[in-house]
Amino acid sequence: MATDPSRSYDGSAPLGQGGYGSVFLGEFEGRKAAVKRVEVFRIGNDNEEKALKQLDHPNIVKLFYSEKDNNFKYFYLELCDASLDQVFLRPDNPKKYKGPPLPRYTDVFRQLALGLEHIHSKNLIHRDIKPENVLISVRSNDQVNDITIKWADFGLSKSVNERGTCTLSGVKGTKNWFAPELLKLLLDGRKTIEARGSVKSDVFSLGLVFGYLLLDGKHLYGSNEFQIKKNIIKKQMPMDVLEKLKECCGDEILGLMLKDDPNERITSTNIVLGLKLMEDKLSSKVRELIQKSSPDLIERIKHFSRLGFDVNAKDEYGRNALHHLCKIYKTQKIILEIVYYQFD
Repeated sequence: MATDPSRSYDGSAPLGQGGYGSVFLGEFEGRKAAVKRVEVFRIGNDNEEKALKQLDHPNIVKLFYSEKDNNFKYFYLELCDASLDQVFLRPDNPKKYKGPPLPRYTDVFRQLALGLEHIHSKNLIHRDIKPENVLISVRSNDQVNDITIKWADFGLSKSVNERGTCTLSGVKGTKNWFAPELLKLLLDGRKTIEARGSVKSDVFSLGLVFGYLLLDGKHLYGSNEFQIKKNIIKKQMPMDVLEKLKECCGDEILGLMLKDDPNERITSTNIVLGLKLMEDKLSSKVRELIQKSSPDLIERIKHFSRLGFDVNAKDEYGRNALHHLCKIYKTQKIILEIVYYQFD
């Protein structure tokens, strides 16, 4: 690759590595960049570059520049701070995300849904939706952290027709995050040649990512690949998982995203609309909760707060959650809880 002072990367220290290439810290025109380096023989087409050039959205990682030499193709991309899976690594793992807390989960969902809606609006299918391809971008201004969630890695993306479908030359991606129609194709490879891909497969995988976030880094359908594949194909979600989803009002929208038949799944546009209804239900649920003074009120409110409800929601007498906390605790403990809500 020709030397150019406007761009560079440190090939000795990879930020990450996948099946198709490595990512390094670099620079492009004076700003830090993530440089994805892919061996030329692994690139069967220019789908990733074409997709990124079509996409312009705050919830999608930006491509600054690309070039290639005899051995590699290089993508100079917007540098982010971590991927979603790093949030849930053990505290002693050096790769664990140690930045500021993520936005409320409903806001993370909304950002992911808006990004996917934009991808589909450009007649593209991502085909590799998973936590590792969800990036976290932190920008700090005047002691305020602006956190944006972005889709990345469009190496498997494809163009689709006006119905949102495309021909498949094979089933690619990461098995634990496959929609059931793709898992069934894997079980019967003979049908792969006739198969068609659909944007609705992205919708199912997005539902899995939503669930992963709600369950603090656990998969909706199990703890290992065998269990996950079996439960997805048999449409069996563990009962404790279903209860958790009901508690946070996520069962309805996820139910529509995780339909076994892709034709019955909602679109990415309807996910955006559905999330607004989910937020309204959360607020309503909180109003009911704060009318019940109980010893576990603090933990319940913390749980709903993390999901994204309005802590200032009031009951019919004009009292919010903190009023009820004051009623239950007449000690210094309430001061600590007020500090929690003020600065969390």
